[in-house]
Amino acid sequence: MLEAQLVNAEKVRLGKFYTTQNIFSYPQFQGWFTKALKESNNQVLEPFAGANNLIKMLQDEGYNFEFDAYDINPSSPEVEKKDTIKDFPQGYQLIITNPPYLAKNSAHRKKIDFPNTKYDDLYKLCLEIMLENCDYVGAIIPASFINAELFQERLHSYTLLSSQMFTDTENPVCLALFCPQKSNSVYLYENDKYVGELHSLKKQVEEILANNHSSIEISFNHKQGNLGLRAIDGTRFPSIAFIEAQLVPSRKIKVSSRHLTRIHIPQEVNLNLLNEKLKKLREITNDFFLTPFRGLRKDGKFRRRLDFQLARKIIESCL
Repeated sequence: MLEAQLVNAEKVRLGKFYTTQNIFSYPQFQGWFTKALKESNNQVLEPFAGANNLIKMLQDEGYNFEFDAYDINPSSPEVEKKDTIKDFPQGYQLIITNPPYLAKNSAHRKKIDFPNTKYDDLYKLCLEIMLENCDYVGAIIPASFINAELFQERLHSYTLLSSQMFTDTENPVCLALFCPQKSNSVYLYENDKYVGELHSLKKQVEEILANNHSSIEISFNHKQGNLGLRAIDGTRFPSIAFIEAQLVPSRKIKVSSRHLTRIHIPQEVNLNLLNEKLKKLREITNDFFLTPFRGLRKDGKFRRRLDFQLARKIIESCL
């Protein structure tokens, strides 16, 4: 019992979780991986292997390849001990991995050493290192990556994984596949369902949110705000909505409020128009531009959060 607790504490401490669901049967992965494997002489690198689950999952899909697996804290005899962030293996062209996730602020709070980097999460540094050293990178990373707008020049496809991928966390994750050449298109999927092309969806969003009122002063978390916002879905169905201000008690408004808040706008705005535009945006983009939130709704979809930046754009487009 104590040993299990220590192992779990170590995984949480390092931001490392172990993948249990097999997602390598999806057609978008198989097409990418078959080409990548051919161009890498059938050699796969797993630089953050843990228990080597990803390699086993690939083997379960019938792929034949050679592999080298490393981890700073290996838990399989097939995995060699190595700090691959400080000393990355050379001579590989193809990576399949689940890099460690650890937010900088979380590391500071837990008194964990964090690398000197411009990135706010360890997985982003790992991505940079891998892309600098390998042509093809397939990584299971936080689903919020799509909103970070990093490394998209080589991003081939993004697959939101709507089933629970880890035994230790409900954090939403995605499968990001990168190619060596610059990519003009980024294909979006939810599991094996094609959703659309990233740049095309962004253009549609820009058209929906076209406005001439960006100079209007809009203040969030305002105790005397004249518009309410429920910014996170409930557990049953999509419930993000602009609401009447009086439904949000002013005493509950804090500077840090992100779930339920009041917004001050210096003029009237049509509540129905706001929610119609929000609904249209969610339908067209399949929610891809709203941040996935921990836990699934009853309909099997991830809960979503509307960030204040996007909420502001919706309001500006309705004035």
